[in-house]
Amino acid sequence: MTIAQIVLSDLHLGARDSLLTHVLGGGEIAREPSPVLAAFAAGLRATLGDREKPQLVLLGDALDLGLSPFGDVSKAFLQLIDAFYPENGQEIFRRDIVYIAGNHDHHLWRMAQDHRFVTQLQDGQIPGDLEHITPIIGQPTHSCRLMESLIAQRPHLAGASVRIAYPNWGLADADRKRAVVMHHGHYLDGMYRALSNMRGFLEQTPARPATMQQLEAENGPWIDFLWSDLGSAGEVGGQTGSLYQTMLSAGASHDFAESIARRLTGGLNAKLGINPQMQLKYGITLDNLIRAGVDLTAGRAAERQREGYGHVLGEAEIGDIGWYLGQPMAAQLREELGELPRELQFVFGHTHKPFQDELMVDGYATPVGVFNTGGWVLDEPTLMPVQGCAAMLISNELEVASLRLFNDPTDGTMVPVRVEGSGRVSRLVDDASEAVAGAADEWAAFSSEVHGRIIAEADRRVRDMLDQSNHAAREAAE
Repeated sequence: MTIAQIVLSDLHLGARDSLLTHVLGGGEIAREPSPVLAAFAAGLRATLGDREKPQLVLLGDALDLGLSPFGDVSKAFLQLIDAFYPENGQEIFRRDIVYIAGNHDHHLWRMAQDHRFVTQLQDGQIPGDLEHITPIIGQPTHSCRLMESLIAQRPHLAGASVRIAYPNWGLADADRKRAVVMHHGHYLDGMYRALSNMRGFLEQTPARPATMQQLEAENGPWIDFLWSDLGSAGEVGGQTGSLYQTMLSAGASHDFAESIARRLTGGLNAKLGINPQMQLKYGITLDNLIRAGVDLTAGRAAERQREGYGHVLGEAEIGDIGWYLGQPMAAQLREELGELPRELQFVFGHTHKPFQDELMVDGYATPVGVFNTGGWVLDEPTLMPVQGCAAMLISNELEVASLRLFNDPTDGTMVPVRVEGSGRVSRLVDDASEAVAGAADEWAAFSSEVHGRIIAEADRRVRDMLDQSNHAAREAAE
């Protein structure tokens, strides 16, 4: 059995709190890979050995364009390229990379959309609109121009490509009975379906879109507005980090949403003389509309996936996965394949909480294997028990296994790197476990590097918090 693809998500390259970004003492981005990244590459290289090179799949938020400057992100991406494709060493992956955009890097998909539209104009066509989605099955055709331009700075990688798909990409076997589909995971989060939620509220229709086309057409502009490239917005963009952390806390997010709503309604009344209690339609007042809009975006965002640091999946999250797989994804799979595959494996990220399980989803003959990649970024001063990271392994027979890389070292020690499946019998799990065991020394060194970086990052954040507290106390005294 061959490992055909390795899926990595939520690298957040360029972010200072990403375990993979190598930041020097002065705050600038280094040229060489970080110790964690170098150790990760060594573990992969030892595990794969002389086997056929797999394809690298980056499943969204690999670039932290949402909160980090483009220059930092670009330098950090080259760190990844140098670790995986060294000029004078063994390359780990094939040179045809697949990129599936997420929320922090949705801008890359917007660039691909715009390029396709302009190209059609140059060919004498006038399309009706931007291309909202790509096919799930089949090799993507859109080039990720930013990444390919960066890779071009490494002459030894001539001919390498990065093809972008959105919002899903997948693989199906010849008789279409087995398939693997990958999605970053942001559309499983109600925060990123805010405009669909608003439309459902106003029209009293189902808020969850029935098709991928509708889902992206309604919410893609919202994602661009919210997270696309705030890292280049200077001081305002930097302040967004505080807002982002607020929105990951249910209590803080609710208070924040209430404050926004009060300011909006009060400002309309004081400055424009508009009565917030004025009737709009169906008995809905302007105040109702404003509060609903804010709550559907900022307020309820934290009541979904990322804030649940004590659990991996809650009832609401399971419902969102069931809707996504059973409605918009199922509709697109039927359109492309003629029928739903008998066996489906679904891989996503976004939550920064790795897990693997099987879920019953309406319309599918057998339970769907569900795998989450976790993430490489530290959302809190230290990781919580359910936070961590995994890389997904996909075989040429479309089996999926999770290479569990790390979780929070709550007892002061790191759990060894291991391979886990969703519960069903899997040749891939057995074969990959044997290969990982053969690279035990390299993975032990990786775990040590991760542990050290987590401790160092926690210490740094504590110092920063104390410095800010002392500064605030001095200002108050003065």
